[in-house]
Amino acid sequence: MTYEKVAMVIIFLGVLLAAQIYLYTRSRSNPKMQASIKGLKVVSRLNLSKNSQLNIVNAGDESFLIVCSKNSQAAIVPLNSQKIANNLERYSDEME
Repeated sequence: MTYEKVAMVIIFLGVLLAAQIYLYTRSRSNPKMQASIKGLKVVSRLNLSKNSQLNIVNAGDESFLIVCSKNSQAAIVPLNSQKIANNLERYSDEME
């Protein structure tokens, strides 16, 4: 009886290992997946508290501000430097 249980555990671990090897080789051979991962880059990370952080991420030509907290959904805000520059110019024109 104990040999049967040991054999079942060994077979189960073998199946998990085979699935891991299959998924690893599949992800390495898919160029579309590699291209999408290569386009992401974390530019800056700031811990706001023990359970929340702020990230600036580049995805291709665009930048995003991502605020993550442990007990809530992440907030993703696109950062558009041209729009920010236009808003600053408009604000400075109004002040004059």
